[in-house]
Amino acid sequence: MAKASRTPGRPRSGGEGEGNAVGKDALIDATIDLLRTTPPSAITPIAVARATGVHPSLIRYYFKNRARLLVAAAERMMSRLSARVEQAAADSDGSPRSRLFARIAAIIELNDSFPNFHQLMVNEMGESSDPAARALISQATFNGTTAYGRILSAGVADGTFRDLDPAMLYTVIVGMAEFLPAARHQLEIARGRPIDKEELRASYTDFVCDLIMHGISASASQRSGRKTPRPAA
Repeated sequence: MAKASRTPGRPRSGGEGEGNAVGKDALIDATIDLLRTTPPSAITPIAVARATGVHPSLIRYYFKNRARLLVAAAERMMSRLSARVEQAAADSDGSPRSRLFARIAAIIELNDSFPNFHQLMVNEMGESSDPAARALISQATFNGTTAYGRILSAGVADGTFRDLDPAMLYTVIVGMAEFLPAARHQLEIARGRPIDKEELRASYTDFVCDLIMHGISASASQRSGRKTPRPAA
């Protein structure tokens, strides 16, 4: 009996798991799994090949190079983030406050689950010469600032929020979300006990949301049209 033909040019999976087909989606998911514990700088086609038991040529076949592999992983992570935000927003009351809480909670969860996500976006996407990588970081930044801009505009319209720069708000929230994994040990020292990861994520999310909500809330003076004076240097 003749052997079944396969797609021309596609390398065999190779290794002990040759009987189990490893496709493009599985390679992207394996790269994302590695990002939980591995810095992006250490993720290479060879590292992903070892994790999946395939020959590195299969990764080159699908992604051409390391940069495109990381772009594919970042795109999928951003897509999952967007899906979580949309679901949380759909489950909320639709107010500017609840929409903002949903975005903050989702970005904190992503960074806590993948402590190397910020490095992936800033170092690997932002500093890459690959057009796809640069396009991804530009689009992600545009989408983020646009989303915060819409939430702020809705909040200003209903008297909930002050009129602020959405790019600044986006930057501050990303920074606070990115810091949680690194701060866990310091927080445990401060509290004098080990802290469960889920407990810390929940309390950190609540604290950040409370801080942001109060910081951007419209004050009585601003509702009357007067700006809050800056403190003297």
